[in-house]
Amino acid sequence: MSNSPSRPRRKHLLNGRRVRISDLIDADLLKPGDEVFFQQRIGEAPHQATVTDRARLRLPDGREFTTPSRAGATVAGRRAVAGWSAWQVGRNGPTLHRLRLELLQDVANEVTADQDTSQEEAEAVRHRFATLEAARAAAESGQPRSFTVREFIGLWGLEDRDRMATTQVEADLANHGLTTSPDFRAVSLDRVIRVVTPPEQEDGEDETGEADDTVEATAEELSEEGVDIGLTLENLFPHRMSLVSVTPSATFEEAITAMQINDYSQVAVLANSHQLHGSVSWESIAAAKHRNPNASFGDAIDRRARDRVFDYDTRLLDVLGTLQQHGFIFVRDDQRKISGIVTAADVVRKYDETATPFFLIGEIDQELRHLIVNTFDEETVRQACVAAKLSFKSMDNMSIGQYQAVLNNAACWGQLGWPLDRGLFISRLDELRQVRNNVMHFNPDPVRPTEVAKLRNFLSLIRLYIGS
Repeated sequence: MSNSPSRPRRKHLLNGRRVRISDLIDADLLKPGDEVFFQQRIGEAPHQATVTDRARLRLPDGREFTTPSRAGATVAGRRAVAGWSAWQVGRNGPTLHRLRLELLQDVANEVTADQDTSQEEAEAVRHRFATLEAARAAAESGQPRSFTVREFIGLWGLEDRDRMATTQVEADLANHGLTTSPDFRAVSLDRVIRVVTPPEQEDGEDETGEADDTVEATAEELSEEGVDIGLTLENLFPHRMSLVSVTPSATFEEAITAMQINDYSQVAVLANSHQLHGSVSWESIAAAKHRNPNASFGDAIDRRARDRVFDYDTRLLDVLGTLQQHGFIFVRDDQRKISGIVTAADVVRKYDETATPFFLIGEIDQELRHLIVNTFDEETVRQACVAAKLSFKSMDNMSIGQYQAVLNNAACWGQLGWPLDRGLFISRLDELRQVRNNVMHFNPDPVRPTEVAKLRNFLSLIRLYIGS
């Protein structure tokens, strides 16, 4: 392969970098002037586009697109098209996706053969590439592979979904023309997901087939750019949701027993797994009986609850007002089934889970700030930061990275006079910086108890020596 990019740049394609048309051109797999064709249906004349020297696809009417997905959606009149798989070079040549895989395989071989790559890293690259390719084949055959989220992100050596790690997983999925259902970012670690090819949607319809006038990027294009999911309804739960329900023909005794044995304040009333009839709660039962001592079970069903059903990937922040007003909402999964209930207590639990490490990090930050301000003058701190190639504005506005730079400076550490090993101390501080980043970016996965213990121990240690 001639005129290929340098190895460091190519390695990025296996480390959180999405393949672009420009990468195919750089690798001599595609060249400006090449014609590519998109055939929507058998028997129809294919649509044509030309690869430009700006690494875009230009339609005959002059419109240009940076991604095959957007170009394909435009000519097909659809809202979502797997453009890399739809466009092929020439009348009978390979698809852009096949060229993308050829490039990725070449880079994977290059990386694993590199002397700077450890055997363990090389094996991980090979295994991940092979697994994603097998998943692609399974998805195309209609028998998609299933993983728990924990197993799936483990292919990348990950234990949770911090922002940087998630970006790499998204990029690798996009490069292999894959996505997950449900979205691996929006559910709990123990939720089972399927690895599938992105769905195609008719123009003006959403995934349910309902009309929608909203103009959006295509599914694959969104995948290529990456989307910040945030804390969603389903990833409030440490395990897959289990919904307790009764039927519309149930009795008071049945509903009351279901609430008591589960220690719930309400249960769903389901006509079937996809249709919420309403809800029954202690409050609705009391209200029905108060109005009429001979009330039937149907009189206690609150049918207004049908207006409080939200998709599993809805951001928690978007429903806090509804939760505050009504106390609970229902959640619909990726198969459109009513699958769970979120209560105000669940929100309190989740924020409490986040609050403990958040406050510990705040106290560590405060103690380190006081230590540095009371020990060193501003010029000493500035020089330590500059030596570590970090910017410095003032001692009132420092980051943990800047604390590390000061405390890792041999002269500054010596000035403290602490009988501790500087390397181990800085190494632990760097670990806690990563924990801090996860917490501040609202990683949906809880901070592990071992990391909370590290925060507590580190806080106790610095307080011990600051106070000595």
